[in-house]
Amino acid sequence: MASSEQQSQHKQHRTGNNTVSLTCQPSGSIGPTATLIQLDGRRQPKPPASKCRVCFRKFFAFLVSNVGLCVLVVAYSFGGAFMFRAVEAPFEVQTTNQVSELRNRTILNLWNITYSNNVLYHHKWQQSVVDEIKEFQQQLMEAIKDGYEGQHSEGQEQWSFSGAFLFSLTVISTIGYGNISPRTDKGKVLTIIYAIIGIPLMLLYLTNIGDILAKSFRYVYGSLCSCKHESPIERRARNNRHLLQRNISSVSGTMCSTPNPCDQYGRTIDGTDISALSFELSNKSKETRVHVPITLCLLILTSYVCGGGALFSLWENWNYLDGSYFCFVTLSTIGFGDLVPGATVVGSSSSEGKLVICSLYLLTGMALLAMCFNLMQEEVIHKIRMFGKKIGIINDEEESFVDDFN
Repeated sequence: MASSEQQSQHKQHRTGNNTVSLTCQPSGSIGPTATLIQLDGRRQPKPPASKCRVCFRKFFAFLVSNVGLCVLVVAYSFGGAFMFRAVEAPFEVQTTNQVSELRNRTILNLWNITYSNNVLYHHKWQQSVVDEIKEFQQQLMEAIKDGYEGQHSEGQEQWSFSGAFLFSLTVISTIGYGNISPRTDKGKVLTIIYAIIGIPLMLLYLTNIGDILAKSFRYVYGSLCSCKHESPIERRARNNRHLLQRNISSVSGTMCSTPNPCDQYGRTIDGTDISALSFELSNKSKETRVHVPITLCLLILTSYVCGGGALFSLWENWNYLDGSYFCFVTLSTIGFGDLVPGATVVGSSSSEGKLVICSLYLLTGMALLAMCFNLMQEEVIHKIRMFGKKIGIINDEEESFVDDFN
């Protein structure tokens, strides 16, 4: 009887579909009395708040990734196109209709003047016509100040979706052609807010995409050069060195969790030896770092500008020099605005697609420009270091320290 009282008591209660198990410690045991509740081994679902938090973290991690930045920039430009079109297009249509009514009213007044006045009194008829034309000119200038751009029909509207998309892209890329701009107060305020958010986003996109493209192009260029000049023995040694460096990195990552790491023969591995070997391999990889020539980068940019010049000269009925000039001014973000796309294709069936392709050309070209600037910057720094080593300003230790710091 005493032994049964000292044993722990175990009771089970059924509540609905779940079996609750309660375990109680005897009164003489040491430690706090604990109650264990087990619901048939089933894991309780996470509360909705924690699920939302996890989903938000994953979504934010995707946005700050390289692919996420590309998607975010394109989505931000599309959102700006919808926003500016919704704000500015009705005002543009209203202004165009007002000018059309003014023109028709002026024509009717001129007919009434001619009909009511005797043609023999030429001076009186001429004075009335001049007054009417002056009134038309004054009202037309006021309409131009309000944003009238000379459109004659709805098919020639500037704030189409493709035009608004190109405007959004020129805002966040700081090009700013000036051929199309917001006329309403609401549109001007939205442009300021849109640029404050979009310009840093565009700079972040160019930085990340330029770095990725530079690394990819450097790898391709290095592979082509190594396949052309490297012997099979050197290629095999380089592959073995890269494989050994990856193995050392994996071993170094597991040494923190292993007190005494050993190899497959049971011998203790010294972390100093691994660090020394890793440092030696990293130095060898720095010595074989590929540097893309500046002339090749300039050739890539020149080819892209010349290709765009041929395309826009064909679309816009420009000569080849004007097309290349427009591409250079656009990609360098100068944006004079003297030549703008869409001046001759407005109203045609393919104008929307052409303006979208122009926007994609701009977006891709700026990323390509960032890549070439990254490669040329590395090449210039490498040339300066080599020149400094030749004249004795920089030694090997200082160069190694700068490489490790970068």
